[in-house]
Amino acid sequence: MKPVRKARVSSFLRTEIARIIQHELRDPRIGFVSVTAVEPTEDLKEARVSISVLGDESQQRTSLRGLEAARGFIQSHLARVSSFRETPMLQFVLDDSIRKQMEIEARIREVRALDAGDSPDGAEPGAD
Repeated sequence: MKPVRKARVSSFLRTEIARIIQHELRDPRIGFVSVTAVEPTEDLKEARVSISVLGDESQQRTSLRGLEAARGFIQSHLARVSSFRETPMLQFVLDDSIRKQMEIEARIREVRALDAGDSPDGAEPGAD
């Protein structure tokens, strides 16, 4: 598949899957989910859907299970709104890049606070 077509397909799938999750699914297990990326295979038979879930690890696993249970529903909606010969088989995976980014930013703030002579917890330096 040409790179431009793959990018268009990926963008279409990401937008539609996000819309379906937000507006069509009524599963209480599915929390605040963001579709961060969709990576279809060259033959469009499968697509890896990266999701980010707001919440702790338990909430993430629960949302992932809810999405796995709704896979057929999501794929049937995609079949109705797309012109694909075959609707890709979706595989949902957790994208923890946002969590990692937040951890990195927190560490950067800690280092900057230490460089400035401040303690990251607000205590006076040397007040042990």
